Amino acid sequence: MLTALTSTAPTALSLAHSSTAVPPYSTRRVVHRGREFFSAQVQPAGHGAPVPPLVLLPPVGVGIDRAFYNRLHQEWHALGSPAAMHSYDLLGTGDASPKPRRFYSPEVWAAQLDDYLREHVKTPSVLVVQGGLLPCALEVWRRSGREAVAGVSLLSPPPLRFFSKGADSRKFSRRTQRLLWAASCSPAGNLFFRRLRGGSPPGARIREFTERSLFASESDVGAEWVNQCIAGARDARSRFSTFSYLCGSIPPGGAWRDERTDVFDSLDVPLQLLRGDYGGLENATTKAEELLSRARLPARECSAIVLGSRACLAYERPAPTARMLARFMERHYRAPPARGIPAGGDAGVVTPF
Repeated sequence: MLTALTSTAPTALSLAHSSTAVPPYSTRRVVHRGREFFSAQVQPAGHGAPVPPLVLLPPVGVGIDRAFYNRLHQEWHALGSPAAMHSYDLLGTGDASPKPRRFYSPEVWAAQLDDYLREHVKTPSVLVVQGGLLPCALEVWRRSGREAVAGVSLLSPPPLRFFSKGADSRKFSRRTQRLLWAASCSPAGNLFFRRLRGGSPPGARIREFTERSLFASESDVGAEWVNQCIAGARDARSRFSTFSYLCGSIPPGGAWRDERTDVFDSLDVPLQLLRGDYGGLENATTKAEELLSRARLPARECSAIVLGSRACLAYERPAPTARMLARFMERHYRAPPARGIPAGGDAGVVTPF
């Protein structure tokens, strides 16, 4: 059971392109099954047409929460908000409460999202899925199908092998997962998390990891990003969500890497795919094609390689990401044309599909 507790008017507290930018959304406190709480940001559509809303699944990482999408909310507003847009905190992240010592499997977060879609959004939605959260979206599809999901947009998704059978046995990998999880829940795990969020100056290790593994350009790793992650990681209990994902995705047979190709193959809604060009355009195109060629309803004309980005498209390059989402919504869901779209093509993307 989900209940919206409060709705606050937009304020200037959110991190967006600048600390003074007024966010184009309201923030609501939501009750999940009577005992857990999380916040959701709701940006209304700029029109009255019956268009499915976009629901944004944030990535998982040290200090990462719904604020990851604030830049995308701003760019969506600049386009006229062609559809309503929701972003929310996964249980165990952001200001969600409580944050118990709990293993957050894809099924846990899928149940949260499924309830939110059914009881709050109340209409089938287009899921915008960042990176490794794809198994969560697939579990929502397994649970509710078209009653909850009208389409899927994948932002830098993992390769097919991430959620298909690996060489290692599931039994061995689950044992590895349990050992990693036990270590994560120990005092040593607490100290390790504090080390990850620390450094000198504050956030130095967050900056180093982002430069090494998440962003295409070091120049994009500014104070806004680092401060946002520091704030999100201030509560050390958020480590249980981060470590759940790591412990379940590092072993080839971990819970996050269970066999789900059959669920992916059953998706009979439009599927958009956006990837960054880090590592070369040809490599990015090949990885994208692997999933597009398997999808039942690939939205090839709306799929693209977003230039100058790596793993965090919605933060690194929010403007072209928003424009491609607008194209997807217009062509597949009859959303009104977005305003401010460059004439003669988008210089921020390559569409080789």
